Amino acid sequence: MNAILRSFLTIVGIPTLLATIYYGFVASDIYVSEARFAVRSAKGASAVSGISALLSSTGIPSSGQDSLVVMNYSNSLDMFNEVQAKVPFKEHFSNDDIDVLARLDPEASNREMLEYFGRQVELHRDTLSDVITLKARAFDPQFAQQLASLVIELNENLVNRLSTRIEEDALSSARIAIEEAEARLRKASHSITQFRNQHDSLSPAAESSALLSRVAGIEAQLSETRAQLIEKGAYMRNTSPDIVSLKNRVNALERQLALEKSTAMGGANAPLSNLLEDYQPLVLEEQIAQEHYTATLTTLEVARQDAARKKQYLLTFVQPSLPNSAEEPRRFQKILTVAVFSFLVYLISGLLWSALKDHMGR
Repeated sequence: MNAILRSFLTIVGIPTLLATIYYGFVASDIYVSEARFAVRSAKGASAVSGISALLSSTGIPSSGQDSLVVMNYSNSLDMFNEVQAKVPFKEHFSNDDIDVLARLDPEASNREMLEYFGRQVELHRDTLSDVITLKARAFDPQFAQQLASLVIELNENLVNRLSTRIEEDALSSARIAIEEAEARLRKASHSITQFRNQHDSLSPAAESSALLSRVAGIEAQLSETRAQLIEKGAYMRNTSPDIVSLKNRVNALERQLALEKSTAMGGANAPLSNLLEDYQPLVLEEQIAQEHYTATLTTLEVARQDAARKKQYLLTFVQPSLPNSAEEPRRFQKILTVAVFSFLVYLISGLLWSALKDHMGR
């Protein structure tokens, strides 16, 4: 009986007593600040865009990709360094007033501090709603709330940075296309200006149209005058004033027609038809460049609107709470857990010992 009692006290009594002493009188109060937030876009919840583009090849559903980015960042060394730069995290958790088991070792390495930070700042994601629950633990209620607020702020900065970078990447190609279209349009306009200055012609097309109109008018007048000459020549003498006047008019119109045709042929210069042939491709290139430039402006505006719809932001549903009382450690629960676990160990050990004695007795 004494042996059974001794083993019971050793396996069950002592661990339970130690747990009672620690959790009842030694363990420091831990305050928990809780908040809830999610990554959303203007278009809706986590579309395949924005930060999701960074993980689009992982096979993870797009609804949770953005949240995974936030959660991974929250447990990273970068996050811890930013937290440490803004609040005295190490000083708070390595304070001598904290019990030795819960305290952060002042000489802890970066890896150990990061693991400790991960235990104090926990994030859990609801896979259905994609809402992240944040719990920040500290040994002071104000510091717990401050820590939770800072983690949310840093995650919000991350989301904004990534969204801005992705938006800039999406718009940069459109801006480059606009710059190329502008250069092409300027080159086409410059070519037309050079052509006009070189040939002293504002618009060969307009000049050609005007010349053809004049030639057609002269030919019409010449045909009409010749018809009158033939008509009056039938009953008038060649020396009559009317006949002489009509002949002179015919000769004048013929000379004017020849002069206009000579102008069209270019005379000593290049023919107008050749100028027009060289000018029209320049005009066509300018028109195409203008249409292309207009299209690139439209593309940029569409890209900007699309980026605005897909721009993501961190939405906090529940602001970090200020704990009214210590939530942890759950002292009675911890003591009971140690007692139950120790008792189970005691029972299993007793069964194993009984089985071993029976086996040896045979």
